[in-house]
Order: sequence, then C-alpha cells, then structure tokens
Amino acid sequence: MDTMKKVKDIETALAFFAEASFKQAQATEQGDYKTGNKYYDIIVKATTFIKNVNAIDSLHQYLSNPSVGVRMWAAYYLLNAYEKESVKVLEEISKSSSIYALTADTTLSEWRKGSLEF
Repeated sequence: MDTMKKVKDIETALAFFAEASFKQAQATEQGDYKTGNKYYDIIVKATTFIKNVNAIDSLHQYLSNPSVGVRMWAAYYLLNAYEKESVKVLEEISKSSSIYALTADTTLSEWRKGSLEF
C-alpha cells in the first residue's frame, strides 16, 4: 500500500496513523516482525505528512487512546510538543508488564540523553 499517494489531508493521515499504530502493536504482540515493519513504515509516512503540514498537535488526541500501541507512538512523536504529557504516557507504559515496557523505557532514556531526533 502506497500510503503517501492516498494521504491528501490531515484526517486521512490521522486515520492511517491510528490504524497502523494499532496494527503494528498487534503484530509485535504476535511476534510478526514483517507485518510490524510494514505498519511502522505507514506510521512514519503518516507522521511525516502530519509534520509537513504543521499539524503534529493533532496527534494529541491519541495520548489517551485505549490501544497501548497508539498511545506509545503518539507519545513518541509528541515528545517535543507535549513533553510532560508524553513522558507521563511513556512512563506508565514502561512500568507495565507489557511487551512495550522496554520500548517505552528505552525511548525515555534516549529522550533524556538528548539522543532522539525527529
């Protein structure tokens, strides 16, 4: 699926982001890295579009999404714009027993070191 050809507006990009974040998390839980990578690519393309139209704030609505994958990806991309809220979301995930705890913890560690580039 060539996501960028289908993304014409923020709403479409947000829909791709939410769906891909959810499905990437599902694939991760199932150990299906090929599918996970496919959805990761869609997440990156959708957020690139969102950033290019200066609408990164529109991801804020996903910080309270029921899906841990959607929350985690939204928090990652919002660290610059909504640091306090994003760190809180990532800290909650890092303290869980989920498969995402290490990812959230590593993200926070790299953020605090200043090693993350967006």
